[in-house]
Amino acid sequence: MPKLTPLVGADNPMSVPARAVTAVNRFLDTLRSEATRRQRRAYLEEYTSWLAAQRRCDTGHLTTEDLLDQDNALAWLAAAQRGTTRRRPGLHGPTAPAAANSMAARTSSLNTFSRHYGHPLDLQPPAPHFAPRLTPTEAHRTLRLLAGHHPAGTLEATWQRSVALIALAVCTGQGISTLHPMRLTDLDLERPLPRARAAGEWYPLDTVSRNALTRWKNTHQALTTGHLTALSGGRVEHLWITTAPGRPRDGQPALPAGLPAAVRTLEAAHRKLTATALGTPLLLEQFCGTETGES
Repeated sequence: MPKLTPLVGADNPMSVPARAVTAVNRFLDTLRSEATRRQRRAYLEEYTSWLAAQRRCDTGHLTTEDLLDQDNALAWLAAAQRGTTRRRPGLHGPTAPAAANSMAARTSSLNTFSRHYGHPLDLQPPAPHFAPRLTPTEAHRTLRLLAGHHPAGTLEATWQRSVALIALAVCTGQGISTLHPMRLTDLDLERPLPRARAAGEWYPLDTVSRNALTRWKNTHQALTTGHLTALSGGRVEHLWITTAPGRPRDGQPALPAGLPAAVRTLEAAHRKLTATALGTPLLLEQFCGTETGES
């Protein structure tokens, strides 16, 4: 590919960094949406790590030119498609091919990154695949089923958290990227018509959803009470928190329950609950029901 040249303009006021890691971080800093930034970071870091492994070097030795080389990009996408870059088991095992949606997100991440630095790759993403959504009636009936029965083998607090998350998906029609950043102040459960705020909008809650969220809010308080020292001396305002202690890492003691939960933690718990209780794993977005006949 042509050698990169410094670019200066409204969208790119600084020259192209030589180091790949710097280029990725600088690009991510330009993204306003936390959900988009998280997704782009995951895939660009996967690409960088994969390429470094192929070169048998540290990621710090890669250049921006390396990332913008089309042959490298296509080789990474091919490896990801085969499932060889997966770091965690998916629904169909650790060696299953990557889903069309994750491949589309990988391709989009590369395209936006390359456009930002004035060397667009213009790679063609696969058509996204959308899982069939439940109708509003199906979603509410399934929510009532899940809320009324604590399945064996699932920590009770984890079950409560997953049911509360599903309740918000059903009532707001919003997915995980919108619901994950919610805070305790986004719940207003004591008013005559209880409500929840997602993406800046308030949504009414039905009785089942209010009860599920009240139960989780009480558990939230129990998990975080008494942990103020471990929690950096303050109350956790994040709505979604961990329900069990973490694992010791790098010689450090395990973190207590009650810390902000990552998206992958919520997704894994949701997948386990629906698979256990319903016999098949459902995506959270499938609970964002559509009206019958809606395209």
